[in-house]
Amino acid sequence: MAVNVTPTPLTAAIAFVIAYAVGALPVAWLLVRREKGIDLRLFGGTGAIDTLRAAGPSTALLAGLIELLKGGVVGLTAFLLSHHTDWFAASAIAGCVVGDAFPIGFRRGGRGLVPLISGLALSLPLAGLLCAVIAVPVAIFTRMRGSVYDLAVTIAVPLGLLLASFDWRTLPPAIVIVLALVVRSRLRRGARARAALTRGAGATILDLPPSPRQEP
Repeated sequence: MAVNVTPTPLTAAIAFVIAYAVGALPVAWLLVRREKGIDLRLFGGTGAIDTLRAAGPSTALLAGLIELLKGGVVGLTAFLLSHHTDWFAASAIAGCVVGDAFPIGFRRGGRGLVPLISGLALSLPLAGLLCAVIAVPVAIFTRMRGSVYDLAVTIAVPLGLLLASFDWRTLPPAIVIVLALVVRSRLRRGARARAALTRGAGATILDLPPSPRQEP
């Protein structure tokens, strides 16, 4: 017997929470913990590069594939269970994006882009294509940094979902996605700036020539 979900604000909120839990799953941490018995956070983070350093290419590839599937499975499942309702699928994808960007628990937040791309590709491919056409060139040019990238994301996600669905109800989840992406991007920039400032301050102190000794 097929399981169907009636798209309502309440069921969309439930889907968002479930998708958040999926997006926040520390896949790489769990894999490295199981295979190597070590805490991946000791390598600086829980991303693909950290996994590669800690456990090798095979584990890093598996972790990357699972991370990619999280958004796709969430979006496609929500789309199918809700009788192909675009705004409901977008709500679930938004939850997965927020979970990836702001997880509670074992890992640092990601950019949120992986579940967004995979979720749209499998459930709302036209919206994904429109978003990609607008945002991908800017993302490549800016290396996903800066106010230009933030502006491209702010335009691409709502416009892509709206043009693909012609349903204003896709706008609230689109706004949530944009906020998650932009806030995470700015937090990452802030962290890099603080790290650079710390390194720069340290280098300045160390590189200063000794003050001349004053004669009594």
